[in-house]
Amino acid sequence: MKIQIWSDFQCPFCYMGEKKLENVISKMELTTPIEIEFRAYQINPKAPEIPAETMLDHFMDGHDITPEQAERRMAGITKMAAKAGLHYNLSGVKVCTSLPAHRLMKWAARKLSPGKLRKLNFAIFKANFEDNLLISDLNILADLATSVGIDRGETIDFLTTNKFTDSVMHDQEVIDTREDFEFVPFMLAPDGSVIQGVISENQILEWLKNAMDDSSEATMAKGDGCGPEGCGI
Repeated sequence: MKIQIWSDFQCPFCYMGEKKLENVISKMELTTPIEIEFRAYQINPKAPEIPAETMLDHFMDGHDITPEQAERRMAGITKMAAKAGLHYNLSGVKVCTSLPAHRLMKWAARKLSPGKLRKLNFAIFKANFEDNLLISDLNILADLATSVGIDRGETIDFLTTNKFTDSVMHDQEVIDTREDFEFVPFMLAPDGSVIQGVISENQILEWLKNAMDDSSEATMAKGDGCGPEGCGI
């Protein structure tokens, strides 16, 4: 079974949602592995390469709230992440374009095994939300690619081009045309069942089991996520 996931490396809920899915899959006794297809969605496509604002600024701008209210929102997200085994430092996140990271994933998908591609995916998320590295920096992305076995020089050569930009834009267009789309992470099973946002691991497990059962009806589960109107909690 293949799960398609639309997400963004600047979306704190996407990291949580994908981590929870990974936790559930790792505990399932599967006769055949679940394939993950990573698809791109930029929640802030106009974000600059060099950060112009902090995550606190970004939350205030997106929700028209005070610094105190933004800090409370960020604290709530950090608490949610901790329950999934992640250690967020949202105050240090650099709000920048995620396009190079998405392009890297598209290119790496042709070079890496599914397991290593998932490692690269999580490495980019971790670099942003836990280590507070600038994920629009080509050298940082090259280091992350090297950590999963891709040649650093080859990665730099690729990243200095515009290759796979069209593929990233296509992913965004595909999801934007869905009438049921509201926010990411957006996970789509072969039977048409959907998860939008962050839900519990028990709910994810039930969703996967139902998706594997051809007799089940397609369903949708919703939690907190990020979309064109911002990130909610």
